[in-house]
Amino acid sequence: MNARVLGFVVAAVAYGITLTVAAILLPGMRIGFFWAFIPWALFTLSITLIRPLLTRTMSAHVHGYTWAIGLATVFLSLLVTVLLLPARAISIRGLGTWVLATVIVWLGTLVYDLVDDRLVAAARARLGP
Repeated sequence: MNARVLGFVVAAVAYGITLTVAAILLPGMRIGFFWAFIPWALFTLSITLIRPLLTRTMSAHVHGYTWAIGLATVFLSLLVTVLLLPARAISIRGLGTWVLATVIVWLGTLVYDLVDDRLVAAARARLGP
């Protein structure tokens, strides 16, 4: 399996878990049961595209504040996902829910980033190059 595809699949699972946890914890956030994989995939794709863009454009201005880039990346990726999908797939209602969903998913991305390299390296060692 290609390393990029493997990385995307691992990321989609991790982000799917964090999005689902946020939806369970927050009454103003909903992910449709039959639609679940679509928001997970779209969120993963958008965060994969937005993160490098924000890192490049903002890194000169926010030295030492990578957490701010992370929060902005998660918020924008949630926004893209909610705007591009119907409400029956994913919805977030209320400013407080948006803030808490962003923080919960951001915390999940921190955990994911810590273990991502290890998981991909272990899978690559098992599956070969």
